[in-house]
Amino acid sequence: MTIETLLLFAGALLVLFVTPGPGIAAMIARTLDTGPWHAALYGSGILLGDMFWFTLAVTGLSTVAQQLGPFWLVAKIVGASYLAWMAFKAFWSAWTGARPKPVFKAGSKRGWIATFVAGVAMPLSNPKPIVFYLTLVPAFIPIEAITPVSYVLMLLIMVVMAVPTAGFYIAAAHRARTWLSTPAVRRGADILTGLVMTGIALLLLFR
Repeated sequence: MTIETLLLFAGALLVLFVTPGPGIAAMIARTLDTGPWHAALYGSGILLGDMFWFTLAVTGLSTVAQQLGPFWLVAKIVGASYLAWMAFKAFWSAWTGARPKPVFKAGSKRGWIATFVAGVAMPLSNPKPIVFYLTLVPAFIPIEAITPVSYVLMLLIMVVMAVPTAGFYIAAAHRARTWLSTPAVRRGADILTGLVMTGIALLLLFR
């Protein structure tokens, strides 16, 4: 595993963690509803769920990919199609101003354990990390070259990338509730998300 590959992995994670999605929306909702510590706990659960999908990709997909042959192209098309759908929804949201339904109802007071479990469940049921770890990671990174040492290093990279990005959103939600709810800010975030998802879908298809 080369330094360049680890940096590529870190850059891909940055895109995954920074672009708005259900997980970020839920962390912001937790911040606005119960405060930053609940949101941080929820984010920790999300990270654990992400680690599950990454571990599954590392331990199983290299062998599966060798056996699938041309069917791997189908998996790439499915992944790119989902990313294109996410891009479309982001552009549609920016155009119409339509907002997704909140992950948590207003006034929802979940306990610490329930908040953490809900965070773990988010990436386990959310197609975004599933597509990323099971399709994009094997397409860009040689899974067969990942050793136990590089696997641990990549998990540490996940933590290093996740903590500041989640902290940014939580702190921003805690300190600037009104600013985050303005249509202009939300529209800009939607457009950025749409552009990033479109670019990743194209890279996945043609790389």
